[in-house]
Formats: sequence, C-alpha cells, structure tokens
Amino acid sequence: MKVGILSMQRVVNYGSFLQAYALKETLISLGHEVYFIDIKPNIKITYSTPTNMKDMIAFFVKRLDRNIIKRVKHFFFYEKRNVLFHNEFFPVLGLSNELSYRSNYDAVVIGSDEVFNCIQKSPWGFAKTLFGEGLDTNNIITYAASCGHTTLEGLEQYGIREEVQNAMGNLKTISVRDANTKKFAEDMTGKVIYEHLDPTLIYDFGDLVPDSVPEKNYILVYAYDGRINEKDTIGIIKDFAKKERKKVISVGVYQSWCDKNILCTPFELLGYFKYADYIVTDTFHGTVFSIKYNKQFVTIIRESNKEKLTDLLKRLNLKDRIVETPIDIIKKAQEIINYQSTNEIIIINVQNTIKYLNKYLQVEESGEMG
Repeated sequence: MKVGILSMQRVVNYGSFLQAYALKETLISLGHEVYFIDIKPNIKITYSTPTNMKDMIAFFVKRLDRNIIKRVKHFFFYEKRNVLFHNEFFPVLGLSNELSYRSNYDAVVIGSDEVFNCIQKSPWGFAKTLFGEGLDTNNIITYAASCGHTTLEGLEQYGIREEVQNAMGNLKTISVRDANTKKFAEDMTGKVIYEHLDPTLIYDFGDLVPDSVPEKNYILVYAYDGRINEKDTIGIIKDFAKKERKKVISVGVYQSWCDKNILCTPFELLGYFKYADYIVTDTFHGTVFSIKYNKQFVTIIRESNKEKLTDLLKRLNLKDRIVETPIDIIKKAQEIINYQSTNEIIIINVQNTIKYLNKYLQVEESGEMG
C-alpha cells in the first residue's frame, strides 16, 4: 500500500525530524511504501496579540543584554544548523528541495506532532489539510496528533470552528497523543478517539544511535532557546554540575550559559541523551528521549506546555519528574527513577500502535485497540 504522511517534517527541529522518521520507518516495517506530503498553505487568519506579551518583551530584552561575541556565536550556530537540516538531514527523510502536495495515495496518515494546532502562527497559516480536507483519498487517519495551544474557544475566536469540524469529518479514525487533544477531538467529531505514544517512543532507532559520544561526565540541557534564562535556575544547575564534577552541555540548541553547545545529527542527539548522566529539559521531545533511554531527568513545566507534558508523565507513571521551582532540580535529579512500570506501559503501547495501524491501513486485524 502506498501511504502518505502529512506532518511537520520540514520544521528545523530535532523532535520534528525524529518523529517523522520514526513514523515513516514504522509504516515501512509494516510493508508500506511511504512518502511525505508537504503542508499546503491555506487560509490566512489574523492572530491576536499573545496574552504573554510581557514575557515576550522580557525575553527579547534579555537577548539584547548579550555581549557581541555571544550574539555572533548564537547567530552562526543557528545558521549552520539550518544548513545542516536542509542539506543533510531532510534528504534522510526522502525530502527534496521541491515541495510535494500530492495526496492521491492509498491512505494518508496525519501526524504526529502538533498537526491540530491551527491557532499558533506558522508558515502555512490555517491549513485545513491537516484536519483531513482536500486529500485525494478516502482512507485518512491520524496518528498521535496534538492540538497544542488550540482550544475550542480559540476556534470560536477566529471563526473557524465550523471549517475545522467539517474537515475532521473526512477522518476515518483519529489517534491522539494527549488527553487534551482527545477531549478536543471528541467534542469536534463525536467519534471514539484512540490514544497512542509519540512515534519516537514506539520506534527502536537501534544502530542509528552511536555507541558513544565525544563528551563524558555531563549534564545535558535540552530546552528551547532562551527559556532557561532565570539566574537562579542557571545557578542551581551550574552549582550541581560543579559538585558532581560534570560539564553542562546543550545539544542542538544554543544556550550561552552552558559549558559547550554542540551541533550534531538527529541520531547523534539521541546518543547524547542515551549517555548523559543527568538531563534537564523543558520540551516534550526532550522528556520523551529521556524516558526512552531510562535516564535520570527532570522536566521543567511551563504554562505553555503544562497540558501535554503533565499528561505524558502521568500516563507513564513519571509525574514526579515535574519541576515547578528551581530549588527542586537537584533533589529530583538525584532521585533514582524506577522505570519498570514505565517500560511495561511502553511495550503495551507499541503493540497497540501496530494493531491500530494494521487495522486502519490494511484492515487485517480486529479486536480491541489501545
């Protein structure tokens, strides 16, 4: 069967790349011929001023405080990263420089990632194809989709609820990755909604992950640029590293306060997670990769990611990894994590994913779905 994946595979982001790769390879392992579909820009909507404007202003002011050397390093880090993604990483997914909107496949899988997050600014605007409209197949499903910041109230605010609802009527079945999106999809469609884990937790990257990395004895910080910028948080992490005689490194994202900032391939990034002594993250995929390799980690929860991260950690019996105040970082980082029940849950979820994909893409299996 020829299957098209409609996702966010062209976003310059390690998590977006790895979830796209994992879903593609999972579908290939089930016997499918797999291609990516690019998101066709659709309706332009005027986004209102964010409610967290104060935080945004503070963020940019702090960036202005950087000295010229740090600003230059910051600029070239991201310029080089952008080139690497376009010239080396995207071709690994089978992407060319030419966008492909073809969708006349035997089936289309929408997901994973925040494909239902239509009220957040993006290069494609409000793209109804991400909800199932305008695709040249009757077999359209989603896998581990998320609505991110999008809410029913948000759809009403922008006057697009009916359009989204009509588009979702084209979906044969819906799989989501968090409780918030499940409630969203239930309210919009009235259908039974399945919950599945992110593809990167389902797929075994195996030999793609290096046997070692150049760095040893390190604490890995994986956070969006500028989000860990509070002096007390940085001080606590650096003091902890000094006490443990470890370096603080950031991989894939530039953090001016870390001892080292490293650019690498997406698979090497997984290696840095795998061999880290401790991990401090504030992202969804940073949390996922930490869990995947059963690492000592903490997740800093923010208002913007509270729903999806709390849900993920709760589902995997790891809610105690949440850090809401800087002082908790050291204490929680040193608490030994028992991964037994977490790993058992992941195994069951892998089985449920395979059943789900086989049922709705091949119509070969029946029975209860996870």
